[in-house]
Formats: sequence, C-alpha cells, structure tokens
Amino acid sequence: MLLTWLQSTLSKSILSRVIGSVHSYQVWEKIHEYFHTQTKARARQLRTDLRTTSLDGKTMREFLSQIKNIADELAGVGHPVPLDEYVDAILEGLPQDYAPVVSVIESKFATPPIVEVEAFLLAHESRSNRFRKQSFSPSINYTHGYA
Repeated sequence: MLLTWLQSTLSKSILSRVIGSVHSYQVWEKIHEYFHTQTKARARQLRTDLRTTSLDGKTMREFLSQIKNIADELAGVGHPVPLDEYVDAILEGLPQDYAPVVSVIESKFATPPIVEVEAFLLAHESRSNRFRKQSFSPSINYTHGYA
C-alpha cells in the first residue's frame, strides 16, 4: 500500500527509475542514487566551468561575478570551493596584462581573502582603462608653415 502511494507521487521521469522496486526503501535508495549521481555530475561540470572561465571580453566585475556564481552553485550542491582554489580560478582566467597583479597576489605568504584579490583586480582594470583612454585621446598637433 505504501509503495503504491509512494510511486503515485513520483513524476514520470523519476518513476521510470524506480521500476522493479518491491519495497519502499528500494524506491528511496534508487531515488537517492539517481540524485546523488546527478549532483556529482553537476559538481564535476561546475568545477570544469570554474577552471575554464576567463575574462575574455567581460568587465572585471562580470568575470568575478561569474566565478562567484559558479563557486556558490558548487557550495549549493555540497562541494564548497576552498579559498586557494577560488583564487587560483580567478588568476588562471586572467590575460597577460594582469601578470603584475597576479605576481603580487601570488607572492603573498597566505592566500589573500577574496575581497582583497577583487580590490587589486578592479583597481588594475580601472588604471588600465584610464591609461587606454589617455593614449587614445587625440593630441592637437599644430604645424605651422612659414613662407
């Protein structure tokens, strides 16, 4: 009776995974195994996303937000990202022009807190943008011809 009621409460996609169960504990074991497998697969995909996310055409805030969202999702599926792995993911996703900042961060004895890493990177982006604007601003060049 309990088994029939339990099966009637399941969606068709889940019900197909518990076919053949005779006892309610078997239903629960199969459901648990299915979701455990799905969660492991999702965590694996998120770890890959974390390692392969790069700044590529994004602002630093967008990039850092994307990394944070992935780390939050990993924590949500029971696989929190350790601080050093989080910082490594950020640093690995940066292009060559961030090398000086990466060197400063990596030279620290202890892994710095995320807020400190973010502050360094946002300041570097701001400086770089300011320098780019200065180098692209037209300079007035007067050429005088004397007769």
